[in-house]
Amino acid sequence: MLKKERHIYILNKVQSDGRALVSELTKELKVKEDTIRKDMQELSAKGLIKRVHGGALSIVNDKVDFNTRIDQNAKVKEELAKLAVPILEKADVLFIDGGTTNLKLAEKLPQSYKGRVLTNSPSVAFALSNHPHVQIYVIGGEFNKTSHVNTGSYTIKEIERIHVELCVLGISSIDSNLGITVPLFEESLLKSQLIKQSSQILSVVTKEKLEKVSTFFVEKSNALDFLITEKSVPANIIDAYKQNGIKVLQ
Repeated sequence: MLKKERHIYILNKVQSDGRALVSELTKELKVKEDTIRKDMQELSAKGLIKRVHGGALSIVNDKVDFNTRIDQNAKVKEELAKLAVPILEKADVLFIDGGTTNLKLAEKLPQSYKGRVLTNSPSVAFALSNHPHVQIYVIGGEFNKTSHVNTGSYTIKEIERIHVELCVLGISSIDSNLGITVPLFEESLLKSQLIKQSSQILSVVTKEKLEKVSTFFVEKSNALDFLITEKSVPANIIDAYKQNGIKVLQ
């Protein structure tokens, strides 16, 4: 197994279980303990995991770049994207926010869909470029090399001038009580404006992003109309979101 593949495996393990043990990984990956320790040291140096004695713990991770995140939980994201398609098909005008999960959703948009898609993500626009019917409008701005989205005051000004039926909001951290949060102040302003300009909000959220908090507040969790997440999320967490008036699909 290549180093990149081991790193992805370790990150997935930490995100899904909340921790990863060196002793377990050596058996699962069939490599020496020193190899796993070096992998963890590199991931810890990048701020992707918290290194502890015997293994690593999950942290609220705001530093994983777009290209790395594409490979993380790819199959899970694809399955969740499929659940969102019936809701998307009902809207004539969509905004698809940036993010690797939303990219999977764009790739799953049926060929029969004939609406308009607005996005601040060049990656989403490119994924839809061969779609036979979709009209694509890319919101401009300063391109963020880490998240692969356009951001900044110009982006927000453009968003202020639109209205969409359904926004697919990218979420990196959401807590049922503390709401939607993001690592960057500009990002919080952009997402907050997107919510204001949209009739309905849908988010596809993998389980490691639930009940997590980042730095800057966007909006309360009940800003969402639809939350799509994994079946393995504990019932008490799902109930907390349902109590906030959100329709949860698994």
